[in-house]
Amino acid sequence: MLDNLKRIYKASIYSFFIITLCIIILELNESFDIVFTLDISKVLFGITILILVFGLLLRYIVKENEITNMKINNIFNNISSFLVITNGKKLKNVNKSFLRFFNFEKMEDFLEHYSCICDRFEPGEGYLQKKVSEDENWLEHLINNPNSTHKVKMLDKDKNMKIYLVKYQEYYQDDEVHYLVSFDDITQLEQELANNRIKDKQLLEQSRLAQMGEMISMIAHQWRQPLSAISGASTAIQLKAKRDKLTNEIALDLSKKISDYSQHLSSTIDDFRNFFKSNKKKQKTSYKEIIEGVLNIVSESISNKNINIVKNLEAKEGFESYPNELKQVVLNLIKNAEDVLVEKDIETKNIYLKSYAKDNSCVLEVSDNAGGIPEDIIDKVFDPYFSTKTKKDGTGLGLYMSKTIIEDHCGGKLEVSNNADGAVFSITLYKEK
Repeated sequence: MLDNLKRIYKASIYSFFIITLCIIILELNESFDIVFTLDISKVLFGITILILVFGLLLRYIVKENEITNMKINNIFNNISSFLVITNGKKLKNVNKSFLRFFNFEKMEDFLEHYSCICDRFEPGEGYLQKKVSEDENWLEHLINNPNSTHKVKMLDKDKNMKIYLVKYQEYYQDDEVHYLVSFDDITQLEQELANNRIKDKQLLEQSRLAQMGEMISMIAHQWRQPLSAISGASTAIQLKAKRDKLTNEIALDLSKKISDYSQHLSSTIDDFRNFFKSNKKKQKTSYKEIIEGVLNIVSESISNKNINIVKNLEAKEGFESYPNELKQVVLNLIKNAEDVLVEKDIETKNIYLKSYAKDNSCVLEVSDNAGGIPEDIIDKVFDPYFSTKTKKDGTGLGLYMSKTIIEDHCGGKLEVSNNADGAVFSITLYKEK
């Protein structure tokens, strides 16, 4: 377009000089009638002025376009991200950051070694490749998936691995579609994210160990009664046998009791072992199944503290998730409710478990009647190492890791609010579409 404007501007200047020359010739030519000559001269003079004004206007437009193009070119070449312009078949232009990254003086030098920037893409799961599939190359994949995040790995001139976020913008030039592709260096950000994932994994393990210690304590408490009963039955068998009073009926009754108590102990061990078993694949489960698994372990401990469990489980539909991780979250929420009810010495202690369907999701609410969380700290309860326990025996990791499990691992939401009676923790998990 700029070249066309320049050509029009030159043509207008030439026209100006030609018409001016014609006026001079007509004025000097005595063979023309004087009135006719003057009329022609006026018309030509008017046209000349219009052409001159038009030419000056075009000159201004051309100049402004040159300045604009110069500014765009400066931005293009001085931006830290490296930029590529392509028509989908070959490179049209690259900026200086691109050339510095690959250690070339100009684009033609790069094209002597590579036909496409994709020749420098390094392999890696989750990263763009030269051929994404049989039907798509890397650029076609960008165009066909505009709302996805695209990353590439490339080696710089010093053989350092760099990670880039890739975006594109489509535009037309000379009736041909072009793509401006940007590569933003996110190597440091990716490293920080990787470090954070390692820290979260360590925190998760720390939280699990703390939770495991609590569960061992609860299991030991649960085992006292059956172990005492087994010991009593065994002693009864010995005493009656010594006195020759051990009849078949008594022996069978006592042995059945020992067997039942042993089965209970074995079941408790299985519950504990399965509770912390890591599942790599999602499984079909439901809130009813999750809550029953948790209450099998904690119900006796809660009952001994005179706490009532009030269940209202309306959500019947199942969903795909990680059952053991969900159990750990629900256990943590129930234990937190138990701790605050005991700490505040509420007369009638209640923990409410409510589930229901909402749109395309299943919601579980774990609440209590302990008065709620103060408004000035309610936004901090999911922060790492933040604890509201006055005895300071809490790690402050329980709620932080619970939120991490629900939102990062299970793809749901964990939120907190207060109602008229106390705190309400809501787990929202989405059904499969």
